[in-house]
Amino acid sequence: MNALRWTIAVCVFALTLAAGVATAQRQSGAQVNARLTTGVVKLGGEVTLVIEVSGAQNASVVSIPTVTGLRFGAISGPSVAVEELFVNGKRSRSRRITWGVPIQVSAKGEYTIPAVTVNADGAELVTRPVELKVVEDMQGEELGSFTIEAPKQIVEGQPFSLTLRFGWDTGIDGGINYANLSLPWLGALPGLLELDTQSLAQSPSLIELSLNKNDRIRAERLAETTINGRKFQLLEVKKRYLPTRPGKLEFSTSHFEFGQVNDSIFNQRSRESRTYFKRFPAFDIQVQRLPEEGRPLEYTGAVGTISASATPDRRDVDAGDSIKFSVTWTGEGNLEFFDPPDPSRMDAFKDFRFFGKTDRKTAERRTVVYDLAPITPQVSAIPPLPLSVYDPVRKAYTVVATEPIPIRVRALTKAASLGAAPGVSTTTFDIRDIQTSAEPSAGPSLRPGLGALFGALLAVVISWLLGRTLVRRRGDPDAPRARARRAARKRLVRDLAGAGSASQEARALQQFLAARSGESAQAWIGRDAVRWAHEHAGAFAEDAARDLDALLSDLDQRTYAGRDEALGAGHIVGVADRCMEGGL
Repeated sequence: MNALRWTIAVCVFALTLAAGVATAQRQSGAQVNARLTTGVVKLGGEVTLVIEVSGAQNASVVSIPTVTGLRFGAISGPSVAVEELFVNGKRSRSRRITWGVPIQVSAKGEYTIPAVTVNADGAELVTRPVELKVVEDMQGEELGSFTIEAPKQIVEGQPFSLTLRFGWDTGIDGGINYANLSLPWLGALPGLLELDTQSLAQSPSLIELSLNKNDRIRAERLAETTINGRKFQLLEVKKRYLPTRPGKLEFSTSHFEFGQVNDSIFNQRSRESRTYFKRFPAFDIQVQRLPEEGRPLEYTGAVGTISASATPDRRDVDAGDSIKFSVTWTGEGNLEFFDPPDPSRMDAFKDFRFFGKTDRKTAERRTVVYDLAPITPQVSAIPPLPLSVYDPVRKAYTVVATEPIPIRVRALTKAASLGAAPGVSTTTFDIRDIQTSAEPSAGPSLRPGLGALFGALLAVVISWLLGRTLVRRRGDPDAPRARARRAARKRLVRDLAGAGSASQEARALQQFLAARSGESAQAWIGRDAVRWAHEHAGAFAEDAARDLDALLSDLDQRTYAGRDEALGAGHIVGVADRCMEGGL
């Protein structure tokens, strides 16, 4: 009973700590993590605790915990790096602050390094605990196999895979009933977004093992493999990632731990009778910046070797009838993350009206269904739909386009033509719209003279001009723009109340800024708020502009470099209020 109560208490504490970490990070807008340069170290060896903060202008380490058996040295750093992220055609900035803490070990055993407290822009954040195993000897290098296949160089926005293969000599296969992967870098690298991989089906080839002591992972059992004349039983795990910023990705030393325990299979809690270790050394992946040279204006972030195909749901329609135009992109690329092309902004589609689109995306396929309608019988085909792509193989920007699709558009009976889309004005007239039949005479009537008509018309024009001049001087309080400006904050609060992710919060903030500045919401995507304030003769106070710029960068980072976790309405509305007080 006491053991049960103790277990429940530990679980409640862990959940409370995790909730506190998430709440603090949402409120501050910064993210903090910690990792070890290796998860397993030989007694007398070296290991360093690396602490990183991203999304904050200023940060400091408040305290380092005390752990019996470990001695923490002097903190080195901080080192500061200002990086830029480019995702979905948008560029944003990120500031990364890093410290290193050397650790000396005095006794073998398994250690948990508790959360480290960091102050980031006035808010206290804590890292997640990390695990360290200290062993007296690392035997078994010759009995194990461990490799990680990884690219040496990629570009930002280019998905890549890590293939981990590990196993043991079949000569000791009968005595192996325990295995653990020690990957200290897992989930702790900034600028790296882990993507979903295809879940493995239940089959006899699957095996479950321990991951970083506290988690579990499934691996696929491979056929026996001969390495240097010896047979090994190998397992395989694949991880897929998306880099969101240029720079170096540093993967710490990894270990595969295997052996025999005295209890049930893969029960890491039981006492081990014999343990072996196989090490894979630390390695780097260099992430190159997307080149500026040759980048098309319409580029929206697609990276990879991608192909396109398209099909309509029908080819024979009346003018104005809807066609579901399905476009599918496949290949090796970031299919989930680029913005699909917008035909309504292309001259080739000027004779079509658009009613919206649906978007379905996976790691292997991206399909967008455009709802469009030809508005004139002169249309004979759905034009090619182009997508600008950066091809890492060619190291150049290319255009991937669908093939033109022939269609037949029938003219509507008893109709001249269809007009432009709603909201689009036109100054052309059709002579067939002129009514030529004479009006019936209503008999003699008194008519004002031409002079009276001209005088009345001139008086109306002069009065209107004077009225508009006064309104423009004073500002029309009932103009749509003025009404939208006044209602911007109320709408922001309403939109944020229904926002469940950082991307939805970003769209709400962009709508607010558009209403206050008189520009479009799209103009605020990826914008440098400080530079914009300067270019507009101090449109609002510089400190408010800096706060806004940091907020925009944070929302971008959460959307594209994190898990799209909402920041929280309180912080966003607070920054919006400071911008309004500053003159926006």
